[in-house]
Amino acid sequence: MKIVPLVLLLCCAAAEPQGTQPVLVELFTSQGCSSCPPADELLSRIARDPALRGRVIPLAYHVDYWDHLGWRDPFSSREWSLRQGEYVRAMRLASSYTPQVVVNGARQMVGSSSSQVYRAIDDESRRAPEGSVSVRVDGGDVVVRASAPRAGAELMVVTFEDGATTNVLRGENSGRTIANDAIVRSLQRVATLDGKHDVEQRVKLPPGPRIGVAAFLQDTKTKRIWTAATTVAAFP
Repeated sequence: MKIVPLVLLLCCAAAEPQGTQPVLVELFTSQGCSSCPPADELLSRIARDPALRGRVIPLAYHVDYWDHLGWRDPFSSREWSLRQGEYVRAMRLASSYTPQVVVNGARQMVGSSSSQVYRAIDDESRRAPEGSVSVRVDGGDVVVRASAPRAGAELMVVTFEDGATTNVLRGENSGRTIANDAIVRSLQRVATLDGKHDVEQRVKLPPGPRIGVAAFLQDTKTKRIWTAATTVAAFP
């Protein structure tokens, strides 16, 4: 295994993407996996970096296939395992694994590899968007608008939570206190764009004091992200 010097990792972790397009970073993780905390920490650094806010959109999907090995992740869902499976098929991977990061639906890597993650973010930030999407909070609703130059994209709306801390009592991380950010709480496919008409949809916000919202267009076949946007709903 190639060893990356610590100085290089710190340099990469501090770098900002050079392009202007928002980049979606999806982490598939589990509190039951001993290899996941470093990836969780990397995602938290991204989520809490003011220079990256709005430019990089981190999301953490807690999969459920580790739950039977001693610790049930309180944020886990079968739905998130199935979403990871969609990427496995689209990218023709051998299997699912954790921690896995998928950048803009098109590149995947080990989620704790900061140099690869930041390099992919930088590359994707330079890519021209396809279509447009905006998201805003209106009372207890999320209002999303989207347009696309051609058919074949789904409009997705995701809500996520920051600042959760869990004392893990069993399993591979027994005895550890794990902090998680960008925890996906809901994901909805609200429309399929036909390339001719703009779409506007309202989606109910879940309750919670630290809720953020993102919306993105995702290719129905390749799973590539065409464009994305995010906003804060109820962060203190």
